[in-house]
Amino acid sequence: MIGMMSTEVTAMVTMRYGLGPAAKPPVYAARGELGRIWRLDTDRGTWAVKEALVPVAEAAADDDVAFQVAAAAAGIPLPLPVRTTNGCVTVRGPEAVFRVYEWVDLGPTGADPADLGALLARLHRVGHPARGPVVEWFAAPLGRERWQALAASARAAGASWSAPLEAHLGALFDADALIRPPDRATTCHRDVNTENVRRTAAGALVVLDWENSGPAQPEWELAALLWDLGDGAKAAAAAYGGPPPERDDFAMALAVQGHLLDFYGRRALDPAATEEDRTRATARMEAMLARPLTADAIVRLLDEVR
Repeated sequence: MIGMMSTEVTAMVTMRYGLGPAAKPPVYAARGELGRIWRLDTDRGTWAVKEALVPVAEAAADDDVAFQVAAAAAGIPLPLPVRTTNGCVTVRGPEAVFRVYEWVDLGPTGADPADLGALLARLHRVGHPARGPVVEWFAAPLGRERWQALAASARAAGASWSAPLEAHLGALFDADALIRPPDRATTCHRDVNTENVRRTAAGALVVLDWENSGPAQPEWELAALLWDLGDGAKAAAAAYGGPPPERDDFAMALAVQGHLLDFYGRRALDPAATEEDRTRATARMEAMLARPLTADAIVRLLDEVR
């Protein structure tokens, strides 16, 4: 059950970001993996207030905002981030961290595969320098011990996704061996997909959810997008232009898959997690294990896009 944003928190957000007085109470708009989104109408406009559900460091938020500003300057359509009156990106409330964006009215559909491929190519031409190394989530295998621990926990709990995880365990072990350290990196969005590239109510494309952006190799991000699209991969690859990715370029997609399955699996089995979180995590596990990325799947995908 989603509550309301308190009047105290609303007043804090409007004051710190200089948004003007709230015209009415914030309205819950959406829930993502990293937070909740509220629509806030004030006398100065309409804003998207993101309430983080995970820890957020100001330095990291400042980095992703710098990338957003560079992308916007290069013509990438996005809701512009809003800084506080003293130049910060985030504000820490009593129980959560908040950040603010311009509000965008979305239409009912996401981008088609060709749109995604062409837009990703534009994003990669921004060439924003990477700050820091590529973190393990995007570049390191989960490892046999953690795979086995997850499978054992699922088996003991009688999880609905235990059997498919067991069935794919050998292939997931083998896929870990394909993950290699990056050769080079630039700043990438790292979450380009049909959920985060949408059409506005007016029909224009807009790129959302930049909080996951950071260092990665462009080829890795292209490979991850092609896998995510499935049947639309060939159209996206053609619109992106240039040679298709190689097998090794799926390193990031494989690393993220492993860490996501571990994250969702542990959350689905966690009695301390909310029912909403457990339900969402279980659905994610079932969907991902119905179509896991493996060495054989990479070969089939590359045959299709070449």
